[in-house]
Amino acid sequence: METTDNTAHPAQAQAQAQAQPQIPPTPTANPHLHQTTNNTPTPSKPSHTKTNNNMSLLSPELVSAFRVCIRSYGVGYVFATAPKLIKTLLGFIMNPRKVTTKGQNPVVTLVKTLLTVIKDGTSSKRDGMGMLLMITLGGYKLLEIILTQGIKKAALAQHVQHQQHLRQQQQQMADKEGSTSSSPSLADNDQSTSSLKNLTMKDVDKVNLAEDMQQRITMFASFLSSAAAIVFMHRKRPNHATIDYSLFAVVRALDVFGHVAVKNKWGPRWLGSYGAVAVFVLACTEIMFSWLYEPERLPGPYAFWITKMARMDKRLLETLRAVRTGEVQFKRVNPPHVHNLLTGLCEDIGLNPQMGDFALRSRLPCEVVHQGITKSCEVHTGYRWIQGFMVSTGIYLPVHLLPALLSPKAFFNRLQENPVATVSSTLMATARSSAFLATYIALIWYGICTWRSKVMPITMKLTGKRYTSNVVDHIYGPLLGSFMCGFSVLVEKPHRRAEMALYVLPRAIYSMWSRIMAGRLSRKVEMTGEALMYAVSMSMLLTGMRWKREMVRPSMQGLLGWIVEIKKTRLSRGHGHQAVENTRKGKAKADEHSNGAALPQSAIEDRDALAAIEKERGGI
Repeated sequence: METTDNTAHPAQAQAQAQAQPQIPPTPTANPHLHQTTNNTPTPSKPSHTKTNNNMSLLSPELVSAFRVCIRSYGVGYVFATAPKLIKTLLGFIMNPRKVTTKGQNPVVTLVKTLLTVIKDGTSSKRDGMGMLLMITLGGYKLLEIILTQGIKKAALAQHVQHQQHLRQQQQQMADKEGSTSSSPSLADNDQSTSSLKNLTMKDVDKVNLAEDMQQRITMFASFLSSAAAIVFMHRKRPNHATIDYSLFAVVRALDVFGHVAVKNKWGPRWLGSYGAVAVFVLACTEIMFSWLYEPERLPGPYAFWITKMARMDKRLLETLRAVRTGEVQFKRVNPPHVHNLLTGLCEDIGLNPQMGDFALRSRLPCEVVHQGITKSCEVHTGYRWIQGFMVSTGIYLPVHLLPALLSPKAFFNRLQENPVATVSSTLMATARSSAFLATYIALIWYGICTWRSKVMPITMKLTGKRYTSNVVDHIYGPLLGSFMCGFSVLVEKPHRRAEMALYVLPRAIYSMWSRIMAGRLSRKVEMTGEALMYAVSMSMLLTGMRWKREMVRPSMQGLLGWIVEIKKTRLSRGHGHQAVENTRKGKAKADEHSNGAALPQSAIEDRDALAAIEKERGGI
């Protein structure tokens, strides 16, 4: 926004003074009295500086900030505690003896365990997600109020001083033209000082800052509160990683930046349509490669879930990892701890144990890799798809029925109005999600098989060499499978692809970061970098939520908007009804600008508020 220099030119000010001479207010014994245009003394409203300062503690803005603190802490507490409570309850229902101490009542043990989980959720040293959100979001709201009020007061004080200085210049020029009035400089100085001291919160609240200034306040307040929150967590939990929280913020901030880039057409056209697919494919490549070879680089529950869905025998995974490290050598005698890895697997699935003997074979048969299901790679891929679809249906059907459980009345109303469409939409959504996960599982298997049975035979024909499984089953087949599985996201609808990409991206970044930077940076440098990363990301996210809400994904708008009390439709730059009033007063505002009575455009937006304050305070 351009800054307008409204300082009156001396010749112009002199002409204006001759045409419309300014009558300075007459000093009175009561500082709360001021001169009106008809020179009739009228008592002004008494100063409520002290009262307003006391009442400001109960102002709507501060009440809103305290609500944000309570909501953010509650949401963080629920997110941290609810999964643990559900896991404890399910474990007790499935196997009460496993979670019950011998000699104790199972119900008493369950209650004690639940109370311990509930208590741990309030401890910042054990979990701390509630405190992190409260300091981040509640602190942002409080800082925004403090900074806004401070800048408004400074801008209003500067305006008062500017107005008084202009009046003194006009009076001095009038005196030089032969005016008989006495010099008002001393009175004006006293009045200016009195006016600055008598500025009330009511006067400050009438000032409306320009939108770019408010955006800067939002960015600065959210940056400070987020930095304070993550530093607090590092001090309270030095031995617990907070990188998952930081990466979540980074991914969501990148999503906001991606929306801005697409809107401004900063990249190629395909980025808007297939950018989410590219992100998902790359993220899944990193995640699945880490799961195959270094599962410790992934969050424990996430790696366990992948293992459960892949249904790959643990001994086959260990063989892949041993081939990569060189512990397993085909056609050679191997150490005892790896020698019988696949011989035992072959016995369990009904195959000849010699098919898994590394010393006797140069290559692993496909039937062993398929775990005895079939010799054909294509048939095995189809089997994996069907198996994955059946398991995924049991997972996704309750997920798609959850809205009906949360709002049964609305669901049954839709069911009565159009039963066929309601049931079919639920079943189709379940089938689509199940097909996605089944395709994901089948593609990683087929990628490994394609490398072993298609790519490597062609390579050996072209080179005239024969390779053992130390080359054939090295990292390239699993890498190809990890890359191919990400394309399963194309089964999902376009609006779902971006959400799924945002889900896997933090885990991929975490894995890649630990792979590249492990042990290369000191703990202090890592914590400092994480604090900056979290603070910048949350600043970008909250600023976008506050001023560019359409750039934030709807899945974030609902919860985050409710926590920080940001309405869906924010007021425009004219601040609601004042925009119409400002348009009607365009001529008066132009006259005010011509008198040099306004601050730069970048500081204050609504000049009518300043004019109203001047009028109420008798010209200041």
